[in-house]
Amino acid sequence: MRKLVLLASLCATVYGRDLLSTASDWEWRGTVLRGRSVQIRGVTGDIHAVASASGQVEVSARIHDQGEVDMHVTDGGSGVTVCAVRKGAAMCADNPLAAPGSRVDYEVRVPAGVHLVARTVNGGIAVESLTSDVSAETVNGAVEISTTGTAQAKTVNGSIRACLLKPFWKKSPEFSAVNGGISVNIPKNVTAGVRAETRNGRIVSQVSNFRGTETEHTLDGTIGRGGGGGAGNGLVIRTINGTIELKQPF
Repeated sequence: MRKLVLLASLCATVYGRDLLSTASDWEWRGTVLRGRSVQIRGVTGDIHAVASASGQVEVSARIHDQGEVDMHVTDGGSGVTVCAVRKGAAMCADNPLAAPGSRVDYEVRVPAGVHLVARTVNGGIAVESLTSDVSAETVNGAVEISTTGTAQAKTVNGSIRACLLKPFWKKSPEFSAVNGGISVNIPKNVTAGVRAETRNGRIVSQVSNFRGTETEHTLDGTIGRGGGGGAGNGLVIRTINGTIELKQPF
């Protein structure tokens, strides 16, 4: 427990910010069962998420150019999807794209056990201190995540900073970028495989009990008593242009 608190404190230093503002143009709240998901589908705009204290999913949106945008919430078999669409579009599946030039920034509160899926094209994604799995994807923007669940993140033009607060995962945490560095913090007592590679950058590893192959551009092996790198619950990190940092608390 002390190690988890130490790592959480480290991540708070890295990721701590006033994510949620008081201003919003649209709000929705509802119950999403554990094991299901809340998906935020954006095009232009940021997505910020923190833990929910109410037990419900709470979404608020700051809409720029309101006359061109409708907000939709779709309840499907796997969970709830929230998106902004062109004025008059029936639902997210019909046309998830807002009008050209419009921007919608989302602020989300996520209950424990509810999988967050955050997707945008032009914008950053910041997820702080969740107790659930997180999937984050953007094209032009940075991604920041701290959670006790599994985390997966992708970006093309931007950096990734992730803090995995527990030493075991249901599926492999995976992080990939094209033009950007990746920094991952893991607990001291992690037991897992690890595979990291960068083409135009370097690997900076500060983990203990690593066994395997380490070069300037690759890291492939095990931490603790883990299995093969990238297999099972193994950690996978890839970028083309950027430095990869893998850290543990002292």
